[in-house]
Amino acid sequence: MDAALTGGRNLLGRLRHSSLSNPAAIIWIAVLALLIVAGLVSSGFVDGAHLLNVVRQSSGLGIVGIGQTTVIITGGIDLSNGSAITLIDVIAATLLNGSDQLLIPVVLLCLALGMFIGLLNGLVITKLKVPPLITTLGMAIILRGIAYVYTNGAPKGNTSPVLKFIGSGFVGPIPTQVIFWVVITLLAYVALQRTPFGRYIYAVGGNLEASRLSGVQTDRIIVLAYVVSGLSAAIAGLVLAGYIGTGSLSLGDGYDLNSVAAAVIGGTAFSGGTGSIIGTAGGALFLSMTFSLLRFLGLPYSNQLMVQGAILIVAIYIYARSQR
Repeated sequence: MDAALTGGRNLLGRLRHSSLSNPAAIIWIAVLALLIVAGLVSSGFVDGAHLLNVVRQSSGLGIVGIGQTTVIITGGIDLSNGSAITLIDVIAATLLNGSDQLLIPVVLLCLALGMFIGLLNGLVITKLKVPPLITTLGMAIILRGIAYVYTNGAPKGNTSPVLKFIGSGFVGPIPTQVIFWVVITLLAYVALQRTPFGRYIYAVGGNLEASRLSGVQTDRIIVLAYVVSGLSAAIAGLVLAGYIGTGSLSLGDGYDLNSVAAAVIGGTAFSGGTGSIIGTAGGALFLSMTFSLLRFLGLPYSNQLMVQGAILIVAIYIYARSQR
């Protein structure tokens, strides 16, 4: 009997230790804790319809966070994804103009454009040796300028019915946007955890020189990571375009830094080599729940920004201490 109790305690101890040492598990525990606190503050917050809306609001950030996580694992960063979302939105709205007739060609064009943006970022970083922060920040400014030139500062057009269904429709009680997020997250998880490409991503981020000496084509892996980031921004742009239903020059605002925050809160290390798609999904949900709770309490947007910055600083501090 004593042996069984001792074994049970040891098992619980191991489970507790493994959970607390896993950043992806910690962020989901934090999501649960925040949900409990929000329920105590206001019972309306935990209403089923409101929670589904919060999860829907997390979807776009979760999708773009997939690419951001991939890039940060390699030791880089992508600050161009917000501007890419905006450009994809205005192009899709203008070309579709409320009709499904050109839906497939326009979607393929937008996805190809997102990948091309990522390809340019990756090539500048690997071939010209420009730091990722400078490269992607410059790309963000260029894309913003292209969006303004393309629309003459006044976006026109509307997204098509199918795209609107993807962005704002429902399958039963579940928002279509959430279903897309879950499917894409699972595919990205498998790609990073179960394929050679995923192993190379972690290896390059963990030790670039050792990976190169081991025969890994490190430049190609880094370029592909930015291509993935551009693709995820394009997918997020199409989904969000379907949600708002029209072109907007501010749709992508905040997604650059928020995607970084979601990845870091979810346990992705700026130093590279460590990160989790599941953790980033939890980070996106945690941020959306936090912002929603702040709005629920009537706090202004400026306070939300301060809370976001504080969360990011605390997350980095906690992770750095756990590494030491």
